[in-house]
Amino acid sequence: MAVSQRHIAEHLGLDRTTVTKILNRDPKYSASEATKEKVFQVAEKLGYDFTTIRRPFKREYGRTPINAPCEVTIALESGEVFDTGTAIARNIGVGGALLVRLRFTKMVLPLQNFTLLVKFKEIKELGELVGECEIVRLSDNSESDEPELGVRFINANHRCRMRIKEYVEVKTREILAERARRVARAEQKARA
Repeated sequence: MAVSQRHIAEHLGLDRTTVTKILNRDPKYSASEATKEKVFQVAEKLGYDFTTIRRPFKREYGRTPINAPCEVTIALESGEVFDTGTAIARNIGVGGALLVRLRFTKMVLPLQNFTLLVKFKEIKELGELVGECEIVRLSDNSESDEPELGVRFINANHRCRMRIKEYVEVKTREILAERARRVARAEQKARA
């Protein structure tokens, strides 16, 4: 029989809703670090299937498709460069980006704490920005069987976030205008 969140709650003497919110990392729910740690420890000990969690990471901001090349540096907490490479930012938003087609020398992530430094040199509006990121999701692209990294920008100041926001807004308007043109062309063809 599979271990449920109810089993974990009963084992700890907590309300099931509390356990659910902790396991789902609900940003609006506040619990002590000790309680959170106990919930995760008991869940692991009882054999809880963590893949059943509804939202291990919920994106805070929308994203816009850009498919832009970027340079990526993996920097250790000490400041030492672990690896460098390239990727394609499939989409971007004020909160982060999805990096695909990753090409690094080592093609591994370090076992110690690290951050990613992402530079969008080919995007004039973002060329001087260096996005310091942490990985929030690592998955395989089902079509290409290559890893994808969902990253969240950290330590971004207001000015940087505003530049990204402005870029995303312009890009979104361009995408919507192109869709409208395609629909209009399709309607013209249908009438002809």
